[in-house]
Amino acid sequence: MKKQQIKQLAVSVIENGEITDEVSKWIFNNLTKNEIKLLLSYLVCAVKNNTVTVKYAGVASDTVKNKIQKMFPNKNIVYNRDDKEVGAGVKLEFGDYILDYTLSNMVAKIMKDIRESL
Repeated sequence: MKKQQIKQLAVSVIENGEITDEVSKWIFNNLTKNEIKLLLSYLVCAVKNNTVTVKYAGVASDTVKNKIQKMFPNKNIVYNRDDKEVGAGVKLEFGDYILDYTLSNMVAKIMKDIRESL
């Protein structure tokens, strides 16, 4: 199988949300070991690009959750409450991007700006 076909297989598996028994049997019967490794790497990448992780402390209101849902339509959103690295605020991770709106990050940015202006 060509790389592009394997990538398309990974994307279709993510879109369907599961691998059926028939598909898994076909994969193991028709793909080589290296092709299965490539498929797994494409699956990991596709899951990463299709998932948004929201880390926060305390309680996220329905208003905040609705705003996040509107920001990332058609994405799987995973909420991690009481994350130890988030003291206050929210941290969003999606794909290779991180939006850090935590209090500790904001304080660090302010302190950096103050140091640079001195």
